[in-house]
Amino acid sequence: MPRILVVAVFVLSFCLAGAAQQQPDKAQSASDSPSDVVLHDGQEVVLRSIEPIASNKSQAGETVRFEVIRAVSSDGVVAIPLHSIAVGRITSAEHAKLAHHGGKLTLAIESVQLANGEYAPLRAVESRKERNFGWHDVGAAVAVGATLYYMPLAPMYLLGKGKEVSIPAGARFTAFVDGDVKLDRSSLGANTPAAEMNSNSATIYVFRGNQDKDPGFDQPVSCGRYYLGDLSGSQYLEFKVPRVRYWIYAGSPSTKLSKPQQQSALVTLAVEAGQSYYLEVSRIPAKWKVPTVTLKQVDAVLGGEQVFNAQDALVLPAEQTLHEAKLGAVPKGVKGN
Repeated sequence: MPRILVVAVFVLSFCLAGAAQQQPDKAQSASDSPSDVVLHDGQEVVLRSIEPIASNKSQAGETVRFEVIRAVSSDGVVAIPLHSIAVGRITSAEHAKLAHHGGKLTLAIESVQLANGEYAPLRAVESRKERNFGWHDVGAAVAVGATLYYMPLAPMYLLGKGKEVSIPAGARFTAFVDGDVKLDRSSLGANTPAAEMNSNSATIYVFRGNQDKDPGFDQPVSCGRYYLGDLSGSQYLEFKVPRVRYWIYAGSPSTKLSKPQQQSALVTLAVEAGQSYYLEVSRIPAKWKVPTVTLKQVDAVLGGEQVFNAQDALVLPAEQTLHEAKLGAVPKGVKGN
């Protein structure tokens, strides 16, 4: 009998040890797999409004759309691509009222489309209102005196409406990922648009900058020995090029670039396939002098906003690729290396 008891105790101990050994494996399987990509709670998502939003034209429950202006990456993979669509809704909207009561508007940003086509929850609530200007703004004593003295004008004041809340297209918003979101790494790659994966060309944008003080003047822009076009006002130029080195400058290809022009109005780009580049051209008039023309490269966030807000576009058609030799040529006056 004691021998049987000893054997039973030994078998029970062996089973408990095996169960304890299997517990870490189970915990490990429950944890994130190396093939998973995790968007962490609170990660910032920068957006801009696509359509204008106004308190007098919106209703509670109405859907509003936003565009991602900064790609969001996690674990070395882009989980929320640039230009992805985010969705929100108007939670409350009050029109401006008489007696100069301003409008009110509250909206919530709820979700954003991921690289795999699914949507991740966001949290952001934006509440805006126009300042009311009523009798309380000037004080009771002043209000009483003004009412007695300007009694005939009081009805005119009461008929005055306040301002509406107006959010223009392109306004920036910041939302945050609401809770950890686990994604399959393979699904992110599989759902990347084929045009982006197999693109052998880069996209270059040239736009007139905010500091441009002479928007009414048409500014010629060229690449290599090829004339791209004239930019005026709120315009941008878009063209695609193969992966080569390029010299883009503010000027005509028939003009020899001077040393000062090469320093301030010329940008050299060694482009990579599938990438986008943003160049800002500006004319800054000087007193009693010829305006200074500048061309500089800016980051994708600033450039993307400027292009988005531009009123007109000059997009070079695909047949411009026939002029690759001219596009990649060294401009006059520039020493290639």
